[in-house]
Amino acid sequence: MIQRNRSLLAGVAIALSSFLYFWITRSVVLADSLLTTLTVAVASGAGCFLVSGINNKLSKDRIYINVVMSDDMAAMQDFRDYLAKHHITNVASDSYTLDWNRKTLTVTAYAETKEQSRIINSYMENSDTKYKRVIHKA
Repeated sequence: MIQRNRSLLAGVAIALSSFLYFWITRSVVLADSLLTTLTVAVASGAGCFLVSGINNKLSKDRIYINVVMSDDMAAMQDFRDYLAKHHITNVASDSYTLDWNRKTLTVTAYAETKEQSRIINSYMENSDTKYKRVIHKA
């Protein structure tokens, strides 16, 4: 919440979290029971797992940087045009084949949503061309 400039919500969440932490800690110390301590530990782990899942569902999509290479220049031009047609930001740069005898293209595609990632995946899965693909998370 702090990274998203939601300071008021972050403050309320910290205050509530601190209250619950101290209240539960007090209860565990006063209970003097191994079962109570174990229950709180398991509940803490489950709570962390749950909150992480909720955060992933509510957060913006990550940007996936796809660096795609192939020896087939025409296929790379078609791929670049396909990305442009689907409004996926991309940069094409000159590169060479492994034997250094022919020019080709390397396309860097910036998938900003899960749907754009699916579009790229679908294109590559349905193509007969062999691609080299490296994906970086941003």
